[in-house]
Amino acid sequence: MTNDIWAFTGRESELDFIADDLRGPGARSVVIGGSAGLGKTRLAREALGVARESGLPTHWAAGISATSTIPLGALAHLVPAGDTTSDPLTLLQRTVAALAGEGRVRRSVVGIDDAHLLDDLSLALVHQLALSGRVALVLSVRTGEPVPPPVGTLWKDGLADRLELQPLARVDTDRLVRSALGGIVSVRTSESLWRLSRGNPLHLREVIEAGRATGWLRTRGGVWHREGELPVTARLAEVVGAQMGQLAPEEWCALEVLAVGEPLPLDALLHLTDPDVVAALERRQLITVERSRGHAEARLARPLFGEVVRAQIPQVAAGQLRRELVRIASGTRPVDPLRVARLLLDSDEPEPDVDLLVAGAEHAHRARRHELAERLARAAVDHGGGFRAYLGLMEALHWQGRARECERTTADAAMHARTDDDLAALTVVRALNLFGGPGTADVADALLRAAGESAASGRVRAEVDGVRALLAFFAGRPGEAVELAGQDGDGAVDRAGRSALACAALAGALAVSGRFEAALTAAAAGWRALDRCATATAAGWARIALTQVELLALELSGRIRDLDRRAAGLLRQSMDGAEWAGDAAAVLQVGFAAYAAGRPRTALRWLHEAATSLTQRDPLGLGHGCRYRMVQAHAVLGDAGAGRALLIGPDTPCGAAGLPVRGEMLLAQAWHVAAANRLPEAADLVLLAAADAADRGQWALEARALHVAVRLGRARDVAGRLHELLTKVDGPLVRLYARHASALARGAAHDLEDVAARFADMGLLLLAAEAAAQAVTAYERAVDRRSAAVARTRAEALVRSCESARTPALAGLAAPTLTSREEEVAELAVRGLTNQAIAERLVLSRRTVEAHLANVYSKLGINSRGKLGDALGRDVDGPAGGPDVVAVRMSGGRPRRTRAGGPLRGQPGPPHRARGRRAQNQVATTNASALPAAQSTPTSSSATSVTAAQRRPPSARLADSAKSLTPAR
Repeated sequence: MTNDIWAFTGRESELDFIADDLRGPGARSVVIGGSAGLGKTRLAREALGVARESGLPTHWAAGISATSTIPLGALAHLVPAGDTTSDPLTLLQRTVAALAGEGRVRRSVVGIDDAHLLDDLSLALVHQLALSGRVALVLSVRTGEPVPPPVGTLWKDGLADRLELQPLARVDTDRLVRSALGGIVSVRTSESLWRLSRGNPLHLREVIEAGRATGWLRTRGGVWHREGELPVTARLAEVVGAQMGQLAPEEWCALEVLAVGEPLPLDALLHLTDPDVVAALERRQLITVERSRGHAEARLARPLFGEVVRAQIPQVAAGQLRRELVRIASGTRPVDPLRVARLLLDSDEPEPDVDLLVAGAEHAHRARRHELAERLARAAVDHGGGFRAYLGLMEALHWQGRARECERTTADAAMHARTDDDLAALTVVRALNLFGGPGTADVADALLRAAGESAASGRVRAEVDGVRALLAFFAGRPGEAVELAGQDGDGAVDRAGRSALACAALAGALAVSGRFEAALTAAAAGWRALDRCATATAAGWARIALTQVELLALELSGRIRDLDRRAAGLLRQSMDGAEWAGDAAAVLQVGFAAYAAGRPRTALRWLHEAATSLTQRDPLGLGHGCRYRMVQAHAVLGDAGAGRALLIGPDTPCGAAGLPVRGEMLLAQAWHVAAANRLPEAADLVLLAAADAADRGQWALEARALHVAVRLGRARDVAGRLHELLTKVDGPLVRLYARHASALARGAAHDLEDVAARFADMGLLLLAAEAAAQAVTAYERAVDRRSAAVARTRAEALVRSCESARTPALAGLAAPTLTSREEEVAELAVRGLTNQAIAERLVLSRRTVEAHLANVYSKLGINSRGKLGDALGRDVDGPAGGPDVVAVRMSGGRPRRTRAGGPLRGQPGPPHRARGRRAQNQVATTNASALPAAQSTPTSSSATSVTAAQRRPPSARLADSAKSLTPAR
């Protein structure tokens, strides 16, 4: 890997701070502090580069241990050539004169890395240069190391500003990752890289280089994924070891104990090691001790420390440590079955406690650590673990997408079943595996019918009925799903004993039927019932199904902003736990939410990541729904060719993507042929999807399909039916569908503008853009050129806000296109390269690059680099601003910096940087780092009060939207 791929990211405001000092009227100096690996050297070099671009002469030097005792050893190349004097004072005077002589037209800038390693004479020279007022110094020092007095007095006496670097923020770390790897980086991979580096650029770089060299990081379908555990290369061990410093043998042994057993109760660590050694490691910040509710746990200060230490422990020693830890943990109460079972499994114990292994496997499933559960369950099976061990093994195989292997294990599990409830639990796992894997819904339902009749436990019977209800919903039979879920006659959904699966089925059936409030209430009851699931498989399916149906209810009811927030929050929750199949489902839902909002490029980014994961592991059969939504997104962007290959594949009558797949398949086919400009055929397919939904009682899905027909030019044909559905489907969205159809059928331009404004108010950007474009056409047909011109401006702004979609309804609005060179420059800018780096890469001048970017901004209707990723449907990696400059991090407050001789004060960056930092990173343009915090499940009424803003005329509201989306001049 070359240095070229490591873009300067996350330190833009700090660089601006230094540049202000260097370009100011006086020769102000800056001392950059920070711990090892935070990028002090890179920042100092970038600062000298800014000085050179401003025409200032620059010099560079670096302190090292080898020259720390040699007078002027690190600065020897700055001493005037030919000077043979050995008098220190003379050397000092002549060097100062050479660098800061009165005859100089412009002051110079001297950068010195690791200034704390300079010899005494060099330190004296540094101080004299600062006093001269003719030289600006950029020095770096390592926090925690003794700072020589001549350097410390620089900021204490007002000769320099002190700048303390902190680890990169999560969003900047993710930008650096995407810049280094290129392309899409999966959310889980970004999470792992953040966990290992914690914002330390040096650690991040070494982990990425080690990952690429060993295959731990690799691409699948254009998406970067990490595979398994990180192999520790010799270089990675050397770099991390250097940061850990010299360790005595007893200190290293203590780290080994902690690396094997972390997190470890403090008393257990002190029992196995010397308390003085533990205290010394804590003082050196190599370990941390966390106290909660009277209980103290110790762990290594950085996850990367644990990876490096574990890689160097001999296997025999590691086994002995684990056996000793198992002995200690087994004697304490309460026992953590998962932790103890994992240590036991890896300890090579010849006769392990089988009950402990089985309990550990069950706890691993609850923690969604299915690979570990498989190892524990297999070990339990090998030592005669019985039915529970076999059931745990089946569940582990199912969640890893190994459906056929799971089915082959069924016979062995059945032989060890002892009760009817055992057989019923086995049937639940088998039925869900058959449905999600091979897709044999009929076989699964037959198995469940028989199991429900024979189950002795009411809890197991409820779970069997819940599974049947969920499969009925996925098969497109909402009425049967409601009946099996046992909805009370008065519509209540919180009946005691209803399983989480039954609640999910009920919520989904109510959502597609148009009863959104009841659906969200049922979903909320399902989340509360998760702990009552009899098997880990049922709990996992319920968790994913509840996610699907809750978000489906929000989408179909038009609560797009709630949909965005909830999808982002659920993805964040998934990332907070262990990796599992639900990760792909959460990513998929973020893509669905982006598509619903009218951001097709963003949707494709997330759907593409989900698709690559689902090709590897898809225990719930989510792949079909993902594939069909990708076809629709490509078609909405006018790309029929990309969707063609996705339509070639097996068709199934149902799936677990939260929607019956047949309707999604018909909509995908319709949008695909619409992109090829075969609109009559496309409309016929949409009407077929609507008829299919009506036959199944899925009124909300029918309304949505009919509205697609409106968008494809069949408003007159469907307006009447949409008005009929007002009595069946709750909420304002279906009313807006009907108004849109009526206004378009009548050619009522003003009404179309009002519909567009209301769609925009709901966050449905693409629908708003289409209605606005149709208003333009209506005005033109009425020969109202002035109104048409005004409406066109608003419509074009809305089109830009939905990532330049190209649907039939937008055909009358010509979208600006980028030249090949503009596309090339924009792509590099999104990847994080500075204007200068782009110029060097493309062999252009910096001014030419700036001109190309200005053209790109103008054509895309944006006014900053931070919005470029949104407009292009990419993840923004460019320097749109970094964290505030830091000198002291106050508890609970914002980072601050210290100006020499002055009090602590907040310091925003320059205005153009501040605008970049204020730009909010939406789910559309980030990985997990920029996702909004998880929101509570929305259950409030969809009917909202009419605000003053909503009472304004539609033209005024559209003007506001257009104004906010039009680039500043």
